[in-house]
Amino acid sequence: MDLIQNILREVIHSQIADYSNLDEDEIKKRINKYIDSIPGVIDQISLIVKKTLDKNSNSMLREHRNIRKGFEKRHNKLWKKGLNLLETFIVISYEAGEDLNKSFREEAANNNDFVFDTLTRLHARSIQVAYEVLSLLESGFADGAHARWRTIHEISVISLFIKKYGQDIAERYLLHELIESYKAMTQYQKYCEKLNQPPYSIDEINNLKTTRDKLVEKYGKEYCEQYGWANIVLSKNPNFSDLEKESGLEHLRPYYKMASYNVHANPKGIKFKLGLTEEIENILLSGPSNYGLADPAHGTTLSLLQITSALLTHKTNMDHLVVLKILFEYEKEIAKAFEEVNNIMKGKVASAC
Repeated sequence: MDLIQNILREVIHSQIADYSNLDEDEIKKRINKYIDSIPGVIDQISLIVKKTLDKNSNSMLREHRNIRKGFEKRHNKLWKKGLNLLETFIVISYEAGEDLNKSFREEAANNNDFVFDTLTRLHARSIQVAYEVLSLLESGFADGAHARWRTIHEISVISLFIKKYGQDIAERYLLHELIESYKAMTQYQKYCEKLNQPPYSIDEINNLKTTRDKLVEKYGKEYCEQYGWANIVLSKNPNFSDLEKESGLEHLRPYYKMASYNVHANPKGIKFKLGLTEEIENILLSGPSNYGLADPAHGTTLSLLQITSALLTHKTNMDHLVVLKILFEYEKEIAKAFEEVNNIMKGKVASAC
């Protein structure tokens, strides 16, 4: 900013110069001339500043990367036990899901086992998101990690719901992708010209619309709603909280709502931060923090455990039951490890205040 201000002063001085020997009309002319030249002045300043930034960007980035590396080194030392346990938990869950998928995929395909197909796909996605949570926690972004846990919770709710109601619901869920695709296609078509993107052809739109119409004819017009695939079990226009309740996870709604603060641009989201304590809540947190990891870490563990349990009990054997027992034990250890550090951090803040 200092660079921009210095350049601006020089440009203004060159445009206006010395007013001491000018009459009022001449001063007005020069000022108007300067105002008219402002767009060009901004262009000049932008070019000069960008050249300077290009020249100095490597050293600037090196400085900020070193700061970040130093923070992450201290941060991971503080939370090492919990982070290692969480990563172990994710790896075990991943390997268990991978083994089940390899063992039963062919059989499930032959039997049109829609529940198996749905649960394995949901489990794979939950593993990916869990690794995203882990990366955010390792980098000190508790609020971002909590926002990603929100997705894992949604996957958990859907997994338990489909596990509970079986093949018909699983098939409806999988086919609902075509409803969503048609909605996305029509929205894209509406704005593609403004986005400078090529439109879909009339045949492409009509073909997908025909498929969509057949599904609506089969399952009813309510099938077009966001959770229309679940309307055979729930109300005609169910929402996510209905699915939460039916899956037995409605008690997690307060945490889900809290995680939503970091997803949406509401006023609560700019005030509430897991990365800040109540004592320093007025700080404008614009980067990482070594505070607040316990909720997203434990939430991720619980939700991933629920998803993995739903999958492994769909094709139960002794190995799967042993893995689940181990995961339940890890869940307790993870909760304890993160809570211990969380309490230490609270104590330090309290003593400092």
